[in-house]
Amino acid sequence: MRPDKWEFLSRYLGWDKIEHCKRVAATAKEIASRFGADPERAELAGLLHDVARDLAPEEILRLAGEHGIMVTQVGRASPVALHGAVGAVLARNELGVDDEEVLLAISSHVTGRRGWTRLEQVVYLADKVEPGRSYPGVDEIRNMLAAGDFRGALRQAVIASISYCSKAGCPVDPETVVVLGELSRLE
Repeated sequence: MRPDKWEFLSRYLGWDKIEHCKRVAATAKEIASRFGADPERAELAGLLHDVARDLAPEEILRLAGEHGIMVTQVGRASPVALHGAVGAVLARNELGVDDEEVLLAISSHVTGRRGWTRLEQVVYLADKVEPGRSYPGVDEIRNMLAAGDFRGALRQAVIASISYCSKAGCPVDPETVVVLGELSRLE
């Protein structure tokens, strides 16, 4: 028998991270309603997006290897970058999520993905702007969203992510740079 989503999340996450996931789910549902993605699918992906976030780096790498997830140089240097892909595997295998687009949204919420769907973009953005987030530039991104500028908000969120990684000394995934290039060409 499969666990329900709350039991599933509580296996892997503490209370504070579950609260974050609940806020991302609500934010994703709201953004999806406004900007052309399925609100229920956005809510589910938002709720499950960080299920593997608190796993130990060696456990993330082990699960990635077991499930054929490509581990790049960035993933080896910073295994937390793989938590989205590992979380999608856990959601499929343990919770029975079989919606490929929801799984992609979980998987790509860390780095983005070239050619990503609107649902993936919504979950990525919801993770960056949920009400518990506080970082330089988040209010500007929220204001862009409030004004209806989804693409501009998404682009600024990607820039903020790259900036954070650069300042923190963690590697920037090349896929995130490609995503920023795609978003910049669309303006």
